Amino acid sequence: MVEKLKELFVFRELLLNLVKRELKVKYKKSILGFFWSLLNPILTTIVFTFVFAVLLRIQPPVLRYGAIFSFPVFLLCALLPWNFLSISLSLSLNSIVGNGNLVKKVYFPREILPSSAVLANLINFCLELLVLFMLLTFLGSRFFLYLPLLIAITIIQTLFTIGMCLIFSCLNVYFRDIQHLLGIILMIWFYATPIIYPFEYVLQMSHKLPWLPFIYKLNPMATFVLAYRSILYDCQPPSFFLLGYAVVVSLLTLYFGYLFFNAYEPTFAEEI
Repeated sequence: MVEKLKELFVFRELLLNLVKRELKVKYKKSILGFFWSLLNPILTTIVFTFVFAVLLRIQPPVLRYGAIFSFPVFLLCALLPWNFLSISLSLSLNSIVGNGNLVKKVYFPREILPSSAVLANLINFCLELLVLFMLLTFLGSRFFLYLPLLIAITIIQTLFTIGMCLIFSCLNVYFRDIQHLLGIILMIWFYATPIIYPFEYVLQMSHKLPWLPFIYKLNPMATFVLAYRSILYDCQPPSFFLLGYAVVVSLLTLYFGYLFFNAYEPTFAEEI
C-alpha cells in the first residue's frame, strides 16, 4: 500500500486536473453554479422541517450551555456530512465505466478516478460548512472552540468515503445493477442514521429494545453525524470512544476498499 501511495503522489497532477474537471463539469452552463450546492440542502431542510418539526413535532434535545435550539440548524449539522457521503458515492459510482477510453488506453493508478470525485465533492462540502459556520456564528454558537476536532473528523470521514467509493465504483464495473441498488441503499442508510431525529429517541427505545443503541452506533455514518452534531450543535467535543471508533472504521474501510479495488483492477479494461 505504501508503494501505491508513492505512485499516487507521482500522479498528483492528474488527480488535481481530474478534481478541476469534476467541478467544471458539475457547474457547466449552470446559471447558479456553486449556489446549487447550497440550494439543495436549504430546500431539503425547509421540507424536512415542515414535515418532521411542524407536522410530526420532532424537536432537538434540551439546550446545553452555549448550544442552539433550532430544528433547521440541528438538521443541517447532520445533513451536510450525509450529503458529502451520498453525493460522493453517486459521483464516483460511474467513474471507472464513464472513463472507459482513458482506462483502456493510458496507464495511471485507477484509484485516482473515484478519489477525484470524492475530493471535488469535499471542496463543495467545505464551502457548505463555511456557510453553516456563518449561520452558527450569527446565532452566537461557540463551535469554533472545537474547530481542530471538526477538521479531524472531516479528514476521517473523507478516508471512509474514499474507501466506500473504491468498493462501489469497482462493483459497478462488473454489476451495473449497483447503479439502481445504490439509491435504495442510500435511502435505507439515511433513515437508519439519526439525521432527521435525535439519537435520544433511539435511547428512549432501549428499555424495549436494549440492543438498539448498540446497533445504531455500529453504523459509521451515525458515528460521524453524532460527532459533527456534538461540535456544531451542542458546542461540546465528541466522546473519545466515538472518535476512536470513527478512526478504526474509516481506516479499515479504506484498507478493505483498496484491497478490493486492486484485486479487480487488472481486468477493468476487459469488462468495460
